[in-house]
Amino acid sequence: MSSLLPSASSASVRNILTLLSSRDAHLVAGAGGQERRVTWASPMRVRLPAFESVQGGEIALLTLSQLRRLNETLPHLLNSLHQAGVSAVAVGAASSEALGEESLAFADRHNLPLILLPANAQIEEVAREIIYFVVSFRGEIERQATEIAHHLMQLSVQGVGAQGICDYLALHRQKWVVVEDAEHEIRNQGVPPERQSLPLTIHLNDQVLRQQGLTRVVEPIMIRHEAVGYISLIGEENNFDYLERIILRQVAPILAMEVARERERNEVENRYHVEAFTNILQGRYQQPEEVLARARILGYDLAIPQVVAVFEIASTEAAPSTHNSTLPPWGRRVRDELQRVWPGCWVLTETRRLVALLPLSTPGEKSSGTGEGEIYERLQRVETRLRIEGHTQCSCGIGRISQQLQGIPQSYREAQQALEIGSRLFGEGKLHSFSRLGVYRLLFHLDGHNELNTFYQETLGPLLNSDSRNDGTLLETLECFFRCNGNLSETARTMHLHRNSLLYRLGRIEELLGHTLEDAELRLSLQIALKIHHLRK
Repeated sequence: MSSLLPSASSASVRNILTLLSSRDAHLVAGAGGQERRVTWASPMRVRLPAFESVQGGEIALLTLSQLRRLNETLPHLLNSLHQAGVSAVAVGAASSEALGEESLAFADRHNLPLILLPANAQIEEVAREIIYFVVSFRGEIERQATEIAHHLMQLSVQGVGAQGICDYLALHRQKWVVVEDAEHEIRNQGVPPERQSLPLTIHLNDQVLRQQGLTRVVEPIMIRHEAVGYISLIGEENNFDYLERIILRQVAPILAMEVARERERNEVENRYHVEAFTNILQGRYQQPEEVLARARILGYDLAIPQVVAVFEIASTEAAPSTHNSTLPPWGRRVRDELQRVWPGCWVLTETRRLVALLPLSTPGEKSSGTGEGEIYERLQRVETRLRIEGHTQCSCGIGRISQQLQGIPQSYREAQQALEIGSRLFGEGKLHSFSRLGVYRLLFHLDGHNELNTFYQETLGPLLNSDSRNDGTLLETLECFFRCNGNLSETARTMHLHRNSLLYRLGRIEELLGHTLEDAELRLSLQIALKIHHLRK
């Protein structure tokens, strides 16, 4: 944040030089400090203390003859005045050479403007002229700022919104105007005439601005002591007018009203969306035609097939902060990525969960009979992009395709089940498709039932007991055997075993079970029991 204008409504040293040009005054050193603000004029007295009540920001006025009467040197006095925070020093002398090389060098080194006045200048008269100018200048600046703020208030009442306010300021001040939200994400940009939009990333970056020869002044947008956003004026360095800071301070409350209106509008729209979305997911409606028409009003076509996807933050992730916004940052990023891939998708975001209705074809695109496999691949690309960008890790459950509106609640339940089952069995931070869960869909809901536990113990009990007493390899061997479709050579290669060692283990399994693995019914029971084993783990 720039500190270019510590006293925005005051005149600058450059303004004072313009005023004094009629008195044949000119700058002889310290040119780097011409944008310093002048708050008052203090003439030197011929008795000590030479300058009374210096508080910083004054222009000190003296003559060399006064200085000699006080037995003081100009370099020493310049150092004292610089330490006191004066903005400039004006000295009545015959020439700049009379001021001395040491004084000129000090002024240049500290960017302290040193102004040469004629030797016969009436210091008290010059001081009165400067004071009158400074007071008038401040009043005129405040009048101009109030006039601009009044016009912006009228624009706000007319409903131009934050963008209209930015556009007016950009036109009036010939600078870029950027509004950020509380998370410093850019929401609006006003562009000055005959200029291009700034190639800004999602956040303003002062270092990037400096590389382009730009700087900015910024003011927070406050609502009840809460910073809900920021407004910045951006322009070339050393090209900021004295009006800008005071204008920003008056514009910020106007933008605060715009933010409050937008919040209220978004809350109403969000309640309407949430109610419609929730009713569709839960099937709480009487006439499907009315629901389809309501969805079309909101911009969604539910007459085409839909798939429900449920995203959820991994339990290892901290609860996201929303900074009192309606949409947490992680949800906004997931939503934006989904909308990039599915322009017609409908998204509902909560603190830790996001539910999306994904159309099989986008608006204006003929339905191509997209299958669940392609949907899974598209969501994989979304998940990969989010992971690469380093966003909050989340899991996703995907329901099956709903061909009609009435099937959406079923797809929603399936997506929830896929998320719960998949996260439990295969871990968080992954995609879990209901159609790919297979028999786990059945077993998951039977988990904990006595009959399931009995079947598990009767089928795998002997192997479990043996593994608990020995090296625990029998279950691993049996599972690999089934995974390789009973192919002995493939199983031995996968487990890095000699064929005879594998045959020994399989023989031991058959001995414990009391049945041959050639029995198809036994194989089916064992494979189901192994899946129960994973479920229990």
